[in-house]
Amino acid sequence: MGSRQSTCNRYSLLLLLGILFAVTSRLGAQATVTASKTMDISGFGGYERVAPDFRSSPQDNGFVAGINITRYFRIPIAPSLEARANLASGPTVNERTYLVGARAQAQLEQSFYPYADFLIGPGIIHFNQIFIPGYISDKSLVKSIGGGVDIDLVRHFQMKLDFQQQFWKLGTESAPFSPSLFTVGVVYRIPFRPHVKQSDYDH
Repeated sequence: MGSRQSTCNRYSLLLLLGILFAVTSRLGAQATVTASKTMDISGFGGYERVAPDFRSSPQDNGFVAGINITRYFRIPIAPSLEARANLASGPTVNERTYLVGARAQAQLEQSFYPYADFLIGPGIIHFNQIFIPGYISDKSLVKSIGGGVDIDLVRHFQMKLDFQQQFWKLGTESAPFSPSLFTVGVVYRIPFRPHVKQSDYDH
């Protein structure tokens, strides 16, 4: 496993979480909430670039698809329930994860939605190169922490930039390994009723 790569990934994650914390703290200090609450559902998908962090494996290509159910309360942070599936393949390993968890979203400048999330679920890894005879695949409980930003494009559509750091532990590994995933994708928002933006709560 690449310790240098893991250290770089952890520094990137800490930087991202620090930015998100600063943004949400500022919003919390400035917001004056007056609007009524609402709810929406959004689906997303996109291309992933995956650093497997397994025996110096090269980066993999992948795809992510998921859904968020978001509630807007009289606070500047909107909680969501998120579910996502990640499918990645490469010359050394293929990885699949099916995760669910919580997400907290804020809004900046009316069209910029930073968020942070924590997800957990099963993961399956398949070895395209045999490192141990008879050992071609394994399973793990996977934890993922990360965040990103959704940016308004046109009505109901957003661009997604997302970073996730996953934590696996396999039976043959003495320590966990930590793939990192960067996504560029698209979000489609399905409102239950005409969508009330988080910024409407600030007026």
